[in-house]
Amino acid sequence: NYPNPFNPSTIIRFDIQDRTLVNLVIYDVLGKRIKTLVNQQLNAGGKTVDWDGYDESGKPVSAGVYLYRITAGEYTETWKMLLLR
Repeated sequence: NYPNPFNPSTIIRFDIQDRTLVNLVIYDVLGKRIKTLVNQQLNAGGKTVDWDGYDESGKPVSAGVYLYRITAGEYTETWKMLLLR
């Protein structure tokens, strides 16, 4: 994601080789799901998704470390990012 650390938003970029179901979810450091950004079939190619630092209910989250997990077919990866307020 870029920028990292970020305030007020960050862009998550990823590439998909084949059309597949993609799931991109933000978690706090305790593993609580904060927001689902993507949960759909996507075509192959480069993708960008913005996260504005808000949870599923539309409330701003606290400053701190967050994790984002991308799952696309058999592929799963998790990265850290830092939100500064």
